[in-house]
Amino acid sequence: MTTKFRRTPNDEPIILHIHRLSRSILRTSTAQYMYAFGLGVPQVQILNALGAYGMLSSKQIADYTAMNKALVSRSLSELTSLGYTAISADSADARRSLWKLTAKGENFVVAFRPLRVSRRAKLLRVLTPDERVLLSQFIDKLIASSEEMGRQEMAARRAKQTEQRTSQRAKRRLGKSAKPRKSALRTRPVQAASR
Repeated sequence: MTTKFRRTPNDEPIILHIHRLSRSILRTSTAQYMYAFGLGVPQVQILNALGAYGMLSSKQIADYTAMNKALVSRSLSELTSLGYTAISADSADARRSLWKLTAKGENFVVAFRPLRVSRRAKLLRVLTPDERVLLSQFIDKLIASSEEMGRQEMAARRAKQTEQRTSQRAKRRLGKSAKPRKSALRTRPVQAASR
């Protein structure tokens, strides 16, 4: 007899729902930004970060936008070729370069602000003010939990790798010690006594 599994509220795939929401927002945002400005979501996020914080390094942009460094680098290259951003030396550290908005980039940030506010209002209109506060708190908790989980898993992987390397070194030493050593004394051939 086959037992049917009954799903309970605790079994709902919350992470899957979060992924679906993220993909939906990314898909609709990409379509709208490309239509209105000819730019993708990564480029728009970078321009908004520079508009909000001023001159930033590539690492700071990656931190603020939660994008990987390779994507930030490609997006900055595209934005620079389009005339939205420019690079300059850091006056406090000549070894570091900082990115900034050009006049065209500043004009974009001003023009984009009403669209951003409008789209955010449309997305959140289904939530009450109290629900928005709760949702923000829940997301913050999940982000913190995810980061902590990542740190713990990385520590576990490193410990496992260290254990494996130690075990391999021990096996190599044991293998060397088990090999028979060649005698330092050489046996001289016995010569027959002359009669």
